[in-house]
Order: sequence, then structure tokens, then C-alpha cells
Amino acid sequence: MKVREASGLTLMITGLALAIYGFMNVKTTLTNLGIAGVFLGLVVLTFKSSDYVKKESVQAIMEPYRRVFSTFADNLYLEGNAVFIPPYENLPRGGLFVPLHDKFELDLARLDEGTVFLTDVPNDRAMGLFLGPFGSSLVEKFEEHFEGPLNGAGSGAVESVAGSVLRYLELADRVYIEEKEDGFRVVIRPTIGCRPRNCEKAPCPICASVLLALAKGTNQVLAVESVEEKDYGIEVTVRKLGGVEKWM
Repeated sequence: MKVREASGLTLMITGLALAIYGFMNVKTTLTNLGIAGVFLGLVVLTFKSSDYVKKESVQAIMEPYRRVFSTFADNLYLEGNAVFIPPYENLPRGGLFVPLHDKFELDLARLDEGTVFLTDVPNDRAMGLFLGPFGSSLVEKFEEHFEGPLNGAGSGAVESVAGSVLRYLELADRVYIEEKEDGFRVVIRPTIGCRPRNCEKAPCPICASVLLALAKGTNQVLAVESVEEKDYGIEVTVRKLGGVEKWM
């Protein structure tokens, strides 16, 4: 096993263990650190090199990661789909929130990076699970390529930079974003095996990074409506919920 492969595997396994431990013990710092470790491991494994790991290995590593977060959503009886939140004072890197109810409200003033389960709210429709800045490690790579923050850069900039970086990392060979009146249609064609399962609630890191970047680039809170496998890739439909100020 090459040094690059061993380092990436170690980061991902350690990160996954930390994320699970932090989640089960309501320790947000450890949860976020673990998620970051998984992302960093994935990046190390997929940087182009004469000895980079095979795509099948990345897929095998990602599967238990996907399964763990899907199990969280199922066991907590979360009815709502993922909501991607752009950066604001409480969440400088933005984040991913999964509402308890399908018909939900957001109380972003009560949300911060120390939150895991949001329950201290006057209305149970605002309850849910906060998974932190899910996808932010890849968003940082997007911004390195963009040579600046994506805040307010627009959907076109997000499409271009996300597509370039994910192609370079050999994680996806296409990213397409089409703006609709009330939302966006996002198409991502991963180069690793991907079968949407419960992705409306717990997207994989690849899709999550694009959606988090899109929320940041458009300054819009985005709610996932559907994730479908098509002949041309994974199609994600998201609905605009307005800016952060609407939900404060």
C-alpha cells in the first residue's frame, strides 16, 4: 500500500470513528472534526498521482460513511429533507440541517456550530438535526481554485469551479446547474459508483459540497426536494427558501 493511500485511508477511518463517537455523545466539535477528516482523506485518496487509489476503493470506503448518516436520519424519524444554509454570523461556514417534520420552519437565530439536535425552540416544526458545514472541505477546494470566496458569486461561478475541481479530483466529470424561478436543477455525474439512497436527507460528500457551495454562492437557503438517478447523472432539485434574514 502506497503512503498516499495509507494516509487517506487512515484519515477517513479515524474521521468516521470520530464522527460517530461525537454524534452519539452529542459532542459537536468531535462530530465536525470527524466529518472533516473523512473529507480530507477522500481528497488525499483522489488527488491525481501515478499511484492514486482506484475508484472502486473510494466507493468501498464511502459506502459505510453514507450508510451511517442514512441510519441517523432513519433512526431519528426525520421527516424533512436536507436544508443547506449559507454562511451567516452564527454559522460562518454555513451548514446542513435536517428538519424533524416535512412541514417545517427554520429558527436560524437559535442555530450555531455547537448545535447537534435543535430542540430548544418554541415550535416543534423548527426541531431537527444539524450536521454542521457538511461538504465544506471540498467547498474550500472550490474557493482555492476560484481564488476567493464564493459568497454571492452566483450559480454560474459555482457550476464552473465545482465542475473543474471535481473533475481534477476525478470525483465527478460533470456539474450542471440550471436556475428556475423558485429553485435550481443540479446535475452531478460522479465518476465513482453512486446510487441515491436516502440522499434527500443525507447527501454524499460530492453532492453536499456542490449544494453547500450553491447556497453560499446565491445567498439562499436551499431545501432539497428530490434526488434521482438519471441516464445523464444524479439530478437534484432544490427549492429556494429565501435569504438567512428571512428566518432569523
